[in-house]
Amino acid sequence: MESLDEDRILRHFVNAVTSGLRTSFYQVENGQPKPTIAIKFDSRKIDGLPLPKPLYEIFVYSPRVEGVHLRFGKVARGGIRWSDRPQDFRTEVLGLVKAQQVKNAVIVPVGAKGGFVPKFLPLGPREAVQAEGTAAYTLFVSSMLDITDNLGPDGVIHPDNVIRHDNDDPYLVVAATRARRLSPIPPTAFSAQYGFWLGDAFASGGSAGYDHKKMGITARGAWEAVRRHFREMDVDITSTPFTVAGVGDMSGDVFGNGMLRERTTKLVAAFDHRDIFIDPNPDPERSFDERQRLFDLSRSSWQDYNKDYLSRGRRHLFAQRQGDRAERRRGSRCSVSMARSSRRSRS
Repeated sequence: MESLDEDRILRHFVNAVTSGLRTSFYQVENGQPKPTIAIKFDSRKIDGLPLPKPLYEIFVYSPRVEGVHLRFGKVARGGIRWSDRPQDFRTEVLGLVKAQQVKNAVIVPVGAKGGFVPKFLPLGPREAVQAEGTAAYTLFVSSMLDITDNLGPDGVIHPDNVIRHDNDDPYLVVAATRARRLSPIPPTAFSAQYGFWLGDAFASGGSAGYDHKKMGITARGAWEAVRRHFREMDVDITSTPFTVAGVGDMSGDVFGNGMLRERTTKLVAAFDHRDIFIDPNPDPERSFDERQRLFDLSRSSWQDYNKDYLSRGRRHLFAQRQGDRAERRRGSRCSVSMARSSRRSRS
C-alpha cells in the first residue's frame, strides 16, 4: 500500500465483511441467482458508524430497490419509510429509529425502523408511481425474510442456502400496512408466502393493532402540549380562532389529526414534498370541513383542496413539477415551480 488512506479503506472493507452475519447471495430462484442481495450485519462491530449503533441491520440491494432495516434489539417493532433520499437513506432511517425507540419504551424495550428507495419510479401518473413503489417495497421486505429464521412445530427453521454466523433470530416485524404512499398490503400476504410464524402479527401492529390515523394517538398527545402553550398565554383555543403554519398534509396521521383537533384552527400555510399551500385568511368552519374531507379521502394531497374555499388575495397551491420529483428521487437537486401572484388590488 502506498498511503495510509489505502490502508484505512482496506481495513474498513475487511471490518464490514467480518461484521456480516448472513447473506442471501447464495440463494437461487428458478435455477438462477436472485436479483436481490440481503446482508445482515452486527452493527456494533462496524467501525465508524454514527451513534447510536443498532444491534442488527439488514441491507438490501438490487437494480430495482435499495434499503436498510435497523433493529435495536432481538424483539423490536417499527414501520417502513419510503425514502426520497437515495444518497443517505440510512441517515434518515437512523434519525427515525431514535424517535421510534423512545416511543416504544412503554411497549417493548427498543425500537426498529426501515427505509427503502425505489430506483425506477415513473414520472406519472400517481397510480403508476404508487404501483412501482409498492413493488419495490414488496421486494425489500421479501429480501429480509429470505435470511430470517422461522419457527415450526419442531423448533427453529433456518433459511435455505444461508450460512449463519449468529444465533437463532426468528423475530422480525417490519411490514407496514398503512404506509402513506403504498397500496394496502395485508401482512398475511408475506406471512403466507414464507409460512412465517408470526402470521398477521408480522405487520407492525397487525390487523388487531392500533390504526394510528383512525385513532389519532400521536396527534392527541401532541395537542395537549399545544393547549397548554396557549393556556399559559391565557388563550382558550376551543373558542378563540388561532393561526397555524405547518409541515405536512391531511393524508398524514399526525398532521391530519392535528389539524382536526379544534374547529377554531385557521391553517394559513403548509407544505410537504409535493405542494405548498397558502391561505392567508381562511374561514375556520369552512376550512375545517374541507380539511376533514381531505383527511377522509384516500391518498389525498393539497392539490385536492377546493380552490374556491381559499381566501381572497394572495392564495396559492404551488405544485412541484413531475420532472423535479423524478430528479429528486434520483438524488438530483429538486426545484419548485413557483407561480408569481398578481398584486392585491389596493383599496
